[in-house]
Amino acid sequence: MRPFIRLAAVTAVMLLSVSCASSNNGGSPVVDGGPTPTNGTVFDLPISPGVTALEFTNQDGKSVTLNSLKGQAVVLTDFLTLCQEICPLTTANYLQIAAKVKAAGVASKVTLLEVTVDPARDTAARLKAYQSRLGAEPNWAFWTGSSANIAKLWAALGVYYEKTAEDPSTKAIDWLTGKLLTYDVSHQDVLFVLGSDGNEKWLVQGTPDIGGGQVSSFLGRFLNSAGKTNLASPGAQSWTVSDVTAALTYVTGTKIG
Repeated sequence: MRPFIRLAAVTAVMLLSVSCASSNNGGSPVVDGGPTPTNGTVFDLPISPGVTALEFTNQDGKSVTLNSLKGQAVVLTDFLTLCQEICPLTTANYLQIAAKVKAAGVASKVTLLEVTVDPARDTAARLKAYQSRLGAEPNWAFWTGSSANIAKLWAALGVYYEKTAEDPSTKAIDWLTGKLLTYDVSHQDVLFVLGSDGNEKWLVQGTPDIGGGQVSSFLGRFLNSAGKTNLASPGAQSWTVSDVTAALTYVTGTKIG
């Protein structure tokens, strides 16, 4: 399957990048601006121009592309606003990451980006409502788009997702409309950091670990039984806020977190 092919290629690039790295004063490998992160995969891989030029729509209804983020470090993940297991935890970690980026004084140089895998329901208006309820920082964007462009983006990045039936016994409710949910979207849980040159620099897979804390009341409403289990016990394959800030420090050369 394509995701596994992609990750194999990334691993090969990572090994080349590390072998060619210089060292900082502490002896840690340096490829971009800071020490190499200890979790996740470090690499330097360009994204196809055909993908970076794809048009999406942000929460304000404006047309955007990955090219429009050149010059920024980008923390990118896949999500949907109606997710009940993982995405609320990812968003909870994004809240902490956004705060640390702001505290480091680099909010103008870092964009936090969540791109939907559910474009049929995640309209710009829904994304705006989600952003508002979170109280998200201005440098935190939410994108949707045509089903075709969403599929091209995630296929290029090796992220698998598919529409699945909603279990009617759960009686899950749409937080915006109050209607019963009729389907879900299963997806890989992957987070990328892109450099200011637009290249993929780092990725991590797994369950977000929020460090034993609690999610906000808004995000907590989403969690089903599986989501609550993920909150309490992220498991061995997981990532933390510190992992992401280490990756951002590596990419930007500015200490974050």
